[in-house]
Amino acid sequence: MSTGKALPEMSDVQLIQERLLKYKELAASFSYPEKEELRLEYDRLFRLSEIWLYGAEYTAQNEFQRAKELSDISGFYRAFGLQVDKERPDALSCQLEFMHYLIYKELYALKKNLSNAQEKAGICRDAQKKFFQEHLYPAAKKIAEKVIRAGRNGFYSKIAKSLTAFLELEEEFLRAD
Repeated sequence: MSTGKALPEMSDVQLIQERLLKYKELAASFSYPEKEELRLEYDRLFRLSEIWLYGAEYTAQNEFQRAKELSDISGFYRAFGLQVDKERPDALSCQLEFMHYLIYKELYALKKNLSNAQEKAGICRDAQKKFFQEHLYPAAKKIAEKVIRAGRNGFYSKIAKSLTAFLELEEEFLRAD
């Protein structure tokens, strides 16, 4: 099924590339750090306190809802041939990485300019909208708020503020599309 849209203009492709890079940056930022000084802050915030980097901890009301949400997120991943091997599917870094992947697939389809490029790009964009609204946005917003409230203006507080600002722009972008 075709979306009926023409190939995006160069500025649209540039915007898609910027979104791609931002998701990759955020996913890396919320992954366990390699640098020692960041590990201390990461451990203090996410291992020794009550801040979880797992979305279902903030969006599910009970164990049944948590299991359903984890299953739904895993279903998104499987639909695109992916699975999480060392982390929970609702881990913030995994969800951000998945959005990066969906945007990459959309961009790849558009750049290849195949006969069904619009259809493939449309499938990826639709998945972005649905995954963002149902899973990433509600959870990431709550995680970011909790990190910001923890204070100390360290790296994670700054990156949480960046995440919050980006989520607002992304919500507007995906809603307008």
